[in-house]
Amino acid sequence: MSLDELLTSPEIAKRLGVSRQRVDQLVERGQLPQPVGRSGRTRLWRAADIELALAGSDPTTGRPPAPDWDTVPAPETPLHLDVDEVLTVPGIWSIDEPPRVHLRIWRGPAAGTRRTVVLYGALAESHGIIVNFAEDIARAIAAKHLSVGEARGAWYFGFWPRGFPHPEPGIHYVSFAFPRASGGSLLDTLLRRGSRDAWNGEFENPVWQNIDRAQLTRILGAEPDLDFPPGTYTAAVVTELASGRRPAVVDFDPHDLASQLRQVMRLHTYRGALLTGNYTRPGLPALGLLAGNGHDEAARTAEALGIAVRVLVPAALVAVDDYRAQIAADDRGAGLVERRFYRPGPAESELLDRYADMPDRDLTTGAVHRALTVVRTLAGALADQAETGGPHADAALLEALAAAEPELVSTRHLLDPTLIDDPGPSPRVLTQIGDAEQAYLATISWWGPAAGDAHRAAALRDHLWEKDLEGLRTGYDPFGRLVLHNPTTGSLVVERPRALPAAPYPDDAEVLATHGNMTAFVVLPDGRCDILPTDPRYTYDDVTWGYGGSGPDTLARALSFAALPHPDPEHPLTLEDRAPGIDTYLTDLAASQPPYEPLSISIRDLRSQRGIGKAPAGAAE
Repeated sequence: MSLDELLTSPEIAKRLGVSRQRVDQLVERGQLPQPVGRSGRTRLWRAADIELALAGSDPTTGRPPAPDWDTVPAPETPLHLDVDEVLTVPGIWSIDEPPRVHLRIWRGPAAGTRRTVVLYGALAESHGIIVNFAEDIARAIAAKHLSVGEARGAWYFGFWPRGFPHPEPGIHYVSFAFPRASGGSLLDTLLRRGSRDAWNGEFENPVWQNIDRAQLTRILGAEPDLDFPPGTYTAAVVTELASGRRPAVVDFDPHDLASQLRQVMRLHTYRGALLTGNYTRPGLPALGLLAGNGHDEAARTAEALGIAVRVLVPAALVAVDDYRAQIAADDRGAGLVERRFYRPGPAESELLDRYADMPDRDLTTGAVHRALTVVRTLAGALADQAETGGPHADAALLEALAAAEPELVSTRHLLDPTLIDDPGPSPRVLTQIGDAEQAYLATISWWGPAAGDAHRAAALRDHLWEKDLEGLRTGYDPFGRLVLHNPTTGSLVVERPRALPAAPYPDDAEVLATHGNMTAFVVLPDGRCDILPTDPRYTYDDVTWGYGGSGPDTLARALSFAALPHPDPEHPLTLEDRAPGIDTYLTDLAASQPPYEPLSISIRDLRSQRGIGKAPAGAAE
C-alpha cells in the first residue's frame, strides 16, 4: 500500500480487522482522523493519516529527531511556498489581544520523500509568543493547514527578525511530539482540519536547536525573506509582501516621534499665549479654571510649562538622531521594506534646537517640583472637563501634560535622588467587609463627587463590576479621599495613599486589615480612620501577611514608612536605612501573623519594641 493512496471505510475496516460500523465509531470518538473528502457518497481518508494514527508513540521519544542540517539533502528544485499569511493563534487567554504570527509553509519533493517546512515568525505585535506559546502555535497551524500525517512529519522553525531580540535574524528548529488522544494510542483529534473546540493536552517537551540561515536555505532550496529592517516585521508589512507588492512602503516611527513633537508643540503654543497675555481667550481652556487672577498666575503657569517642554525634548532629540543615523546607513533590507522616516518640520526643528542649547543651571529641584505641581493641577482640571463634557476640554493639551508628568518626576529624582514622589492614589476594590472596613465606612461623609472630581470618580468606577454600579454611593473620608460603596453588593473601592500621613500616628492608633483585601487601615483615637500608606519607592502596594512573599515585605515597608518617625520627613528612611535589626523585626512581624485571620497591630506596641524609632548610626532623630 502506498501512503499517497486514498482509502475508503471498507478498506480501513479490512486493514483493522473490524466492521465498518466500528470504523464509524472510531472516527466519531476521535480515535481515527476525519475523512479528507468524498467521491460521490463514499468517504475518503489518506492512507498516511490512517497509518500514523495506528502507529502509536515512537519507541524512544515519539518526537522527530533533530537532523544534522549540514547533511540534509537539498531538494532538486526549491520547495513551493504554499502558505504565506498572518495567522491568528486562538486559545491563548493570558494575552488581551489574540496573538498573531507570520506563517509560511513550503512543500515539495526532496530525497525521495515529500518535505513540509513550517516557518512561523515573531511579528512586532506579538514578539514573545513564539517561545512561550510554541505548542499553541503548532496546534493552530496544524488545525488550519496540515493533515494529521503532515502535522507529525513537518519540520517546524521559529523566526526572530533582525533587531529583536538580537541584531541579526534568529532561527530555531522545534520538534514536536503531538499529543495522543486520551482514549488510546491514536493521534489527538485536535489536529483535525479546522478544529477549534479542544485546545488542550500537553506536548512532549520539544527539542530546540538553533540553525543558521544557510542551513534553512539548504532545506528549502532557496533563501526565504529574512532581512526585514528592524521595527518593520509587522502584520501590515507581511500582508503587503504576500500580495506581491515589494518593497512594502511603511511610515516608520518606532520612537513615536510624531506624538512626542505634537505634545511638545502643544505645550509650547500654550506657553507662548500665556506669555503674550492672551490668557482669557478660548485657546487657553484650563486657565480660567485655575488662574482667574490674571498675569501673575499666567506667568507662573508659563514658567512651569517651559520646564515641562524641556524635560520632553531630550527623548525627541534622541529619536531624531537615531532616525538620521538609520537614514544614512546602508540597509540590506531596503529591497524588502522601504522605510519613510518621520522628519520634524521647520518649526519643530527650530524648537528642538533652541531647547537643546539651553543650559541646565536653572533646572533646579524646586523649579521642577513647582512645574510638576502645576502640570498635575492642570491635568486634573482638564481630565474633569473631559469626563463631564465641559466647555474647557482639550484632549491634545491633556495628552501633553500626561506625557510630561512622569518625565518631571524622573528629572526631580535625578536632581535629588533622596526625594520621594507621591504618585497619587492607587485605586483598590475591597470585597470583604470586616471590622477594619466597618470602622472606615463609619467615618465617611456620603455626598459628591465634588466639582472637579468627576475624573477621580470615573477612575474608581472602572475597578467595579457592572453589577456594582447600580445603587452606588459616593463619599469622602476625613482625609479628603474619594470613596465608592455599594451597600447591596458590599463592594467598596478606595483611594489607597502612597504618601506620608500629614501628621504622625499617635501611640493609641491601631492598624487593622481584613484578609484578602490587601489594604490596611489605621483607626485613630479621635474616631477618624485612615488608610495605611504604602512606600511609593517600591513597585508592590498589596498588603498581605503570614508568609514570606512580597505581601509581608510590603506591609513591613508600609509600617516603617508610615508608622515610624523619620529624622527628615522630606527624605523618609527606607526599611533598610533603619537601625540594625528593625528590618528583620518588621518583616518577621508581618510574616508571623495568622495568614487567614484579621490583622491587628498597635502603634504603641510597634514603637515600644527595642530599637524601633531610633535613627541609624550617624543620623539625628
